[in-house]
Amino acid sequence: MTKEKKHKTPKLLIIVASLVLILALAQLVVSYYLATLGEKLRQLEAKAAQLQQENRVLAEEISNNGSLSKISLKAQELGFTRTTAVLHLTPQIPVALK
Repeated sequence: MTKEKKHKTPKLLIIVASLVLILALAQLVVSYYLATLGEKLRQLEAKAAQLQQENRVLAEEISNNGSLSKISLKAQELGFTRTTAVLHLTPQIPVALK
C-alpha cells in the first residue's frame, strides 16, 4: 500500500497545481475583461454627459429663438410688415343651389 500512496501523491499534486494554474489564468482573463468593460463604460458615460450638455444648449436656443420678440424681429429683417387692413371674404352660394 505504500507504493500506491507514493504514486497517488504526485498525481494529486500535479492535478492540484494544474487546477490552481487554470484558476489563476481564468481570474486574469476575467480581470482583463472587466477592466476593458470599465473603460468602455467610462467612455459611454462621458459621451452621455456631453450629449446631455448639447441638449441643454439646443433647448435653450430653441426657447430663445421661439420667443415672440425674436420671431417679430426676424420677420422685420425678412421684410414682413404689419397690416392695418383686414380683408374678410364671405362665401358665395354655389351656382347649383340657386
